[in-house]
Amino acid sequence: MRVVWVVPRYGREVVGGAETLARSLAGRATPPGWRVEVATTCALDHDTWRNERPAGAEVVDGITVRRFPVSPRARGRYERLHAAVLEGRATYLDEVEWLAQSVWSEELERWLEDDDHDLAILCPYLFGTTVWGTLADPDRAAVLPCLHDEPYARLETVRRMLAAARGCVFNAPAEERLARRLADVRGGGVVGMGFDPPAGPPRPGFAAERGLGEYVLYAGRLEHGKRVDVAVDHAVRYARERPGAPRLVLIGSGGYEPPASAAGVVTRLGYMSEDDKRRAFAEALALVNPSPFESLSIVLMESWLEGTPALVAAGSEVMREHCEASGGGVPFASYDDYRDALDALRADREAARAMGRRGREYVLDVYGWPAVARRFADVVGGLAT
Repeated sequence: MRVVWVVPRYGREVVGGAETLARSLAGRATPPGWRVEVATTCALDHDTWRNERPAGAEVVDGITVRRFPVSPRARGRYERLHAAVLEGRATYLDEVEWLAQSVWSEELERWLEDDDHDLAILCPYLFGTTVWGTLADPDRAAVLPCLHDEPYARLETVRRMLAAARGCVFNAPAEERLARRLADVRGGGVVGMGFDPPAGPPRPGFAAERGLGEYVLYAGRLEHGKRVDVAVDHAVRYARERPGAPRLVLIGSGGYEPPASAAGVVTRLGYMSEDDKRRAFAEALALVNPSPFESLSIVLMESWLEGTPALVAAGSEVMREHCEASGGGVPFASYDDYRDALDALRADREAARAMGRRGREYVLDVYGWPAVARRFADVVGGLAT
């Protein structure tokens, strides 16, 4: 069987969650005897969508990657239509044009229509490459939506795509339920992203080298859309109420900068190497993930693999269910919830460590590579036959 992955951008330098998921599944979950390729654009930057890489085929980590130029787009028109989408004023035709002005490649779509693959897996859901690539040949298309419970998910274009595709590949049961509430999804099931057991404990001394003391950790994109500002606000309030409170450490890339009121409470370290990221997770008292927009939460899994418990947004059904199933974290819906949960972790360090251990066991059992590879073969194999 020949499978083609379709993503708007692809490469080792691309760090988005959906792109990381696609790259890991393509490289690690493909069953023996299957052939896999990638079709993507020449863009790398998810803001400008400039054609930065040459068109044509190359081999990346043993996989043939075909790059096609992004079709001309009017960024100003995209922004105006985006405002209408956010305010609920967009018509179906507005949605169509908005997606065409996001990132789309006419050449990629023509190639998909003519190519002899058995199944195309397209992700994530909110891009022209995914919507139009699916609708170009829906009977040979599976969508890996990385779907969030947000207004975009209720667009008519998105619901039509989900219903038209041969099926969907999901990261978690809560994501699948959301998709099936929104559209008449034809087939598919949960696969998720795979994780390996850590290769021994990370090198100690992360906090000491940086003069951090005790801390809780936010990891991920540093932007308001991920609600990093909520984590900062809660940390500042907590520090006012609890002298000697742990500081909040922010790691990741993005334009968000803590306000002046967070000085002495919040430390922004920015991008970390994979080794230092592991060290940051391992020494944190807890991970704080305030984003309700998660279809899996890679950082939650990475935190648990290092034995660190988590405080997560109760508004994320996905993360809330991960915590309920594992016993590895506590959801919070308000500052008071956050305060009480952090108080409990600080008061009983052994209970906090046990919570982290339960999270680790959950990741390796449910999202370890052997389990994910089995589900991938079952779900994707079923969609292709």
